[in-house]
Amino acid sequence: MPGSGKFRVGAMGTVSGVLRCAVMAATLLLTACVTTAVGPEHPGTKVTFKSPDPEKWTGTRVFGEKRSIFRCKPLACPENSIVSIRTAPSPTRSPDSVALQKFAQEDAERQMAQTEQASAEAVGRLRDLTLVSSRVLKMKDFPTVHWEYRATGTNDKPIYIVRDMVFAGNTLIDVISTSLGVEVARRNSSDFVDVMEIEDFAPPAVTTIRQ
Repeated sequence: MPGSGKFRVGAMGTVSGVLRCAVMAATLLLTACVTTAVGPEHPGTKVTFKSPDPEKWTGTRVFGEKRSIFRCKPLACPENSIVSIRTAPSPTRSPDSVALQKFAQEDAERQMAQTEQASAEAVGRLRDLTLVSSRVLKMKDFPTVHWEYRATGTNDKPIYIVRDMVFAGNTLIDVISTSLGVEVARRNSSDFVDVMEIEDFAPPAVTTIRQ
C-alpha cells in the first residue's frame, strides 16, 4: 500500500556463550548468538543470519548490540551497498493486520532517524531523506513492513534505502539495505532475508476446562 513522504546460568555456561559469540565474530559468520534452544517443548524464536555470499560480502558485529553490518566488497556489487541487520524482542507474536498497516504508514516518519543513521555508515552523510513508499507484505511467511526511502549523498548522487521489518514470532528482525541503485537495494535485502534461518515454536494453546 503506497504511502507518503539497539539469565542466570553457571559460570562455565556464561563463558562458553561469550566464546561462541567471539569466534563467530572473528570468522565473520555473524549468525545470531542464541544460548537457549527452541522446540515444541521450549516455545520461542531462534533467528540465524549470515552473508548470502561470503565471497561478495564482509561483515562485522556491532559491539554491545544485536546488530551486524555487511558491506559489499569493491566491484562485487553493481553499486556501493551495505546491509544492516538488527534483532530485538517483538511487541507481539501475531500483529493485527490493520494495526500493522497503520504502523507502516504512520510510524514511517518516526523511523527515519534510525534508518538514516544506519545508512550513513555506508555512504556518509545523507540529506533530504524522503519516504517513497510503504506497504505490508510477507517475508519467510512472516508479516513484514516494507519501507523505501530516497536521499541525497555528499556527492549529490541519489541514495536508496530499503527497510524490511520482519515480525518473526517473538523476534523483530530489522533489515536496512542501502545502495546507490534502488533495484540493488531491494535485491540485497531480499537475498539476506532468503538465507535467514528462523525456528519458531508458539506456546501451547490454553485450554479452558468447564465445570
